[in-house]
Amino acid sequence: MTTTARQERNAPSLARVSRGFALLMNWFDGVCSIVCGGFMALSGLVALPVSWNDVMPIEFLGVLPLPEPLIATWFWPGVALALVNGAPNIVALAMRFRGKRAASYRWGIAAGVLLIAWTAFELAFMPNGLSAFYLALGVLQAAASWHALRTWEDAA
Repeated sequence: MTTTARQERNAPSLARVSRGFALLMNWFDGVCSIVCGGFMALSGLVALPVSWNDVMPIEFLGVLPLPEPLIATWFWPGVALALVNGAPNIVALAMRFRGKRAASYRWGIAAGVLLIAWTAFELAFMPNGLSAFYLALGVLQAAASWHALRTWEDAA
């Protein structure tokens, strides 16, 4: 048994929950942001049988204080979603599977903070329940990743 597996088995239950939730959020946010962001961006480039406009009209973004070219189609919002929310979570996953847990948790903290900033910006201009839910997930992700990092470093 490796030291890593031994540390995980002997970790207090809250530490295991934090580590598990941090990993779950990296998967969930990473995959959802890349898939939805890609679909959104593609919907802004080409005519699809089913596009992001069928889910939410682009006019919905008109309340945001952003330059018109950035919200004229779903392309730039999709790219932003994939890069801002997806990429840090995918990097965290890559670090985790390469055995670099401390780096993974640091990326998880960054991803949680970025999700908080993203959803707080949305909520300031477009209050909605889904953004509030993701804001709570961002807070939980940052807290779980921070706790996982702290307990991982204490155990090492």
